[in-house]
Amino acid sequence: MQMNEHELLGLVLKAKANFAKANSGKNCSKYSGAVSVEIIRLALRQNGINTSNRDVFIKGVPVEIDFLIVKSDAAPEHGLLYQSEDVLAAFEIKNTGSFGEATIENTKRCFSLIKRSNPKIYCAYITIAERRNFRWAVHEGNLGSPAYTLFWHSGGQKNIRYEPDKNWNWNRLITDLQALNKTTSVE
Repeated sequence: MQMNEHELLGLVLKAKANFAKANSGKNCSKYSGAVSVEIIRLALRQNGINTSNRDVFIKGVPVEIDFLIVKSDAAPEHGLLYQSEDVLAAFEIKNTGSFGEATIENTKRCFSLIKRSNPKIYCAYITIAERRNFRWAVHEGNLGSPAYTLFWHSGGQKNIRYEPDKNWNWNRLITDLQALNKTTSVE
């Protein structure tokens, strides 16, 4: 069964709430980020897009990557270090979007390093939700690479509202990645 962006958001929110409940109401941004990556990977697999494990590397690129799409015959060293010629796509994932200009600059720098290793690698940023009208929201114009915002959020913590993005949404991401799959050999 294929997951849509509303189901994906629901799973992320439920996982975060369960974590907080189990930890005396305390949230953990590392957990929120990790669970967002895992749920996106699961949803991509349900749409026929195979991904690497989370927190992986490309040989010659000294940055951690949230996950990759790689050729079906790729054989990573120690299960996490890939040859650049085996990588089709690399992803930076955020749970609640940008933390300011540094998010944009760091992501651009990482994508530049990845592209330097292999210019054919499709680099993309995905955020579950970004603050509406946030000055430093990541988008293709300020990143220079595809940036998918699944939802915009507004309101306070207790009244938070989510609205799907109409331009860079989940369906567009799936379509873009399926097109990538058709031009290369991915399981």
